[in-house]
Amino acid sequence: MMCKTVLILILLLGSLTGLSAEIAPEEYQKMQLGSEEHLEILVRSVSKKSWLFSRETNVTVNAEVLVVHRSRTGLSEGDQITITYTHSKLRKGWAGPRPIPILKRKSETSAFLAFDEHKKVYVPSARGYSFESLIMSTLY
Repeated sequence: MMCKTVLILILLLGSLTGLSAEIAPEEYQKMQLGSEEHLEILVRSVSKKSWLFSRETNVTVNAEVLVVHRSRTGLSEGDQITITYTHSKLRKGWAGPRPIPILKRKSETSAFLAFDEHKKVYVPSARGYSFESLIMSTLY
């Protein structure tokens, strides 16, 4: 009986490890193509807040819109926007979805975003590839 219980526990734990597996690049690409906002931005400022022993960092980015490829909210070049998100650091040796990177001040990057109506800020819409384009500009 003890042997069966241990075997069942091992099988259950083994099946749970696949729940946080990496996402295929094609899925990130689909997220980018379906994104409400596709922009090129200049990062003006970045503020980070994290807690002791936490693997998560809350990030707030103030950015200037340089190029608008697509915008559901009607953004234009020169608009100032605020982007908020949580950066999660993976445990060493663990697999999982690609974390959203922490942007650097004065950097220029692509941005795939959605507008959060409740918080009145933009949020990443392509997970770990929200700030790195996987799509070709010829698709537009």
